[in-house]
Formats: sequence, C-alpha cells, structure tokens
Amino acid sequence: MKRKNILVLLLLFVVTITIACTKTTDTTPEEPGGAYNPEIVAVTSYSTNIKLEWESLSGVSKYEIRYAETEDMENATALESDVASLDIKNLKKSHSYYFQIRASTSDGWTDWSSVNTANTATFEAAVTTYNILGIEADPVVEPEFAWHLRKDALKSMILQSNNNADIVGFQETRELADELSGMLQDHYDCHVSEREVSARVIAWKPEKFELVSYDDNIDIFGTEVTGQNTARYPTHVRLKEIETGKEVLVYNVHVPAGSNLPREEAQRIRSVGAQKLAVYAKQKEQETGLPVIIMGDFNGYPETVIDGHSSACIIMKEEGLEDTFDKALERTNINYATTVNRATSSVKPGQNGSSRIDYIFTYPSTQIAVTTYEILINFEVGSSSRLQKPVPSDHHPVKSVLYFTY
Repeated sequence: MKRKNILVLLLLFVVTITIACTKTTDTTPEEPGGAYNPEIVAVTSYSTNIKLEWESLSGVSKYEIRYAETEDMENATALESDVASLDIKNLKKSHSYYFQIRASTSDGWTDWSSVNTANTATFEAAVTTYNILGIEADPVVEPEFAWHLRKDALKSMILQSNNNADIVGFQETRELADELSGMLQDHYDCHVSEREVSARVIAWKPEKFELVSYDDNIDIFGTEVTGQNTARYPTHVRLKEIETGKEVLVYNVHVPAGSNLPREEAQRIRSVGAQKLAVYAKQKEQETGLPVIIMGDFNGYPETVIDGHSSACIIMKEEGLEDTFDKALERTNINYATTVNRATSSVKPGQNGSSRIDYIFTYPSTQIAVTTYEILINFEVGSSSRLQKPVPSDHHPVKSVLYFTY
C-alpha cells in the first residue's frame, strides 16, 4: 500500500512538471490577457498605404496588427510594431481594409480588438497657389520686370515638370485674367471670376477635373471692413474628379497687404477675412460632405500677432483647417520665404517656413492627407541665392500633393 502511494505521488510530480514546461514554451496564455479596444487616434490614407495610430497601453512590449479585405479577417496579414502606430504598405488603390489590434503584456497577448475599417485614398491631386505679380511694369526695377518680358518665364514655371499641378489658384490676375487663361488654354481649363478681384483665376487639368459649379459672390468681410479692401472677394469652384466622380470645393483668395493702412488695421482686416472664409468653407463642407481646399496669398507670416490680431494662418488653424506645410511628409525649400527680392533677383531667407505668406489649407483632416510641400524655386546654375532671369514673379509657386479619402 505504501509503495502504491509513492507511485501515485511520482506520477503526480511528473504530470506537474510536464504542465509547467508546456506553459513556459507557449507564448499564448491559456487565458487571454484581457480585452483591448484602443481608440484609433488617426487614420491617414494614401494611394497604396494607410498609417494607423492608436491609443497606447502601458506595460506593452509590442503590438500586433492584422488586416484583411473582408470583415471576417479571412487570409489576414499580421504585422508587429514596438509603438502604437504602423504604416501598412503595398495596398490596393481606392480599396477598403479591415484591421484589428492586440497587445503583448506581461500576462500574454490580449484579445484582438474589435474590427475597424479604413480605405486607401480615392484619388490624389497636386495643387499650386501662385501670385503672378499682375502688373505691366514695376517702377523700382522697370523695365526689367515688365510683364511682357517675363510672361513666357511665368508660363514655363507653371508648366515645368516639378509643378504642372492638377489645380492652380492664381492671384494678382485682376487685369491679366483673360490673357493668363489664354496662355494656358492648351493645358488647363480656367474659371475667371466675374468680379475684377486679385484672386480671379482658378485653373485645372481638363483630363483630371471638370467644373460642377462656381460662386464669385462670397463676401468674407461683411460690415466689419469698409472701403477698397472689401473688393478682395475669394473665387470658388466645385470640381469633379473625372475618374472617380468625387467632388472637391476649392477657394482662392488674396487678402489685403494693407500698404495704405496702419499695420495693425491691415492685420485686423486679414484676420476678419480669414476667419469668415474658414467658417463659410466649413459650413459648405458640412452641407455637402465634400472636402475643402483654401489657397492663396494671405500677406502674413505664420505666427505673427499684431496688436492682438492673429495672422490668417493662426486663424485658419484655430478654425480647424490644416496648413499643408505642417502636415506634409516631405518638405522642399522650407528655409526660404515664399516671396522674392525683385530688386536683386534673389531669394529671401525664412528659416523652417517662418517667412511664408502663400498657403494651401485643407479641411477636414479625416479626408485629406498630404505627402509633399514645396516652395518651387529656379536658381541660377551654381547658386543657392540668385534666381534665373527673367524672374517670373515676386512670389514663388507653392505646391502640395493631396490624397483624398471619402
């Protein structure tokens, strides 16, 4: 009897050791590590990749993300990340994907999260804003800077390979709108505002977009601004992307420089215009469900505050619009101003975008991603300060590539 009891105890010991060894070699616990349904902080969609950011969990050594083309996660692909974000690449264009997330903790892997969904971008578009200095001659450097001497250079700048955007907003086109649209007719369709305002022309590639509607009567100053500055109406078009049938709202504006006004009053006028345009465009986005592009010459540096009046850039961002400079993955020539020293035909410095007055804003963030931001500059060969002559304008074109998901 005593011998039998010893055999039973030995058998129990062997079973216990076997179970213990099995547990130490299995990375998945018998009981899941608990529920984990992180908040998805951001989904940024491009043509063939989606960047996910989610709420992190303390004490996590790594995360696993699995994604598939069906909600039941059949044939899912799994990837790991050491941080609470992941860029999923090599996806199909304009396509829906489903994904789940789990975390590895000291207790083992958590349960998979609920299934979420995201789409790659529906389409992309390159957008440029360009103040063309629409005057025949400038008295400071006349006759070198006369319009008829530089207009061919301007056309070349618009069409050169690193520009040649799908949508372009032009400022200082009050007198030159018809001539400009004629210059570009083999490459762009144009809407010319019935109002003789600075930002009178919006152009688009006819193989890429078609015009749905326009509005030349958007008042962004109301009764808060009087006199000649109230003539700075924006120009607006609603465009349809031909391949997908998706539409986008585009606004082009040039708020006053105010050289004839006290500095603080000019800043107030710009602030009023920016705020009213932002509110108006957001309202239209709510009504239509369509994303918004606002671009133009805002005549103020990004972070400037004068006598309590914020720059147009600050106002736009406070209203929830995004500056493509901030959002872009890649940025070019950001240590230069967006304006030119006409007298010397040279660039102006502007460390890390601090001397920009030309902008492209987008709204809402959930529908538009940005890959590139460029201040386009044609330098003389061998120089990083002197510009090729004739200099097309006293502004450089500013271009961004946008990806739309909706």
